[in-house]
Amino acid sequence: MNKGTISTKLTDYNIYNEGEMLIGTNGEVTLPDLEAVTSEIGGAGIAGTMEDPTPGYFGSLEIELKFRTVSEESSRLMIPQAHTLTLRAAQTNPATGTNSQEGLKVVCRGVPKSYSVGTFKQGEPTETTTKLELSYIKITRGSVVVLELDKFNHIFVVEGIDYMKEIRDLI
Repeated sequence: MNKGTISTKLTDYNIYNEGEMLIGTNGEVTLPDLEAVTSEIGGAGIAGTMEDPTPGYFGSLEIELKFRTVSEESSRLMIPQAHTLTLRAAQTNPATGTNSQEGLKVVCRGVPKSYSVGTFKQGEPTETTTKLELSYIKITRGSVVVLELDKFNHIFVVEGIDYMKEIRDLI
């Protein structure tokens, strides 16, 4: 984090599917939790058991996009192929005294996992939801790669360090 940078909130953002802006979202996207794949270890020299994370390996990564209604944009995400989504955002940094903005970009690639049409209620949005299973995610803050995970290419970068490089070199 740069000195004097205290981002406090996401000011606004847009979502793009293969470069084309998605419209009709209700303004909510749930990004995945990264939970390491672990194995339980125990035995001589270890006081009990513990979960041992496998470096760079993570469980299911799911992104959820909510739409106001059933739309071309929401249903198109159910085409059975990989989709590349790009979220471009501005974050507020009030520490400068001028409420300056910092760019945040999330690029992810995934395949359709579920599609919930939502609820039909007179005068209300359907709250249509699409979920994708991700194989790739990259988060960039300004020009800094905060995190990049590519499951198929054994890439796991955090703040510029690729923690899977040694493994790739060995295999």
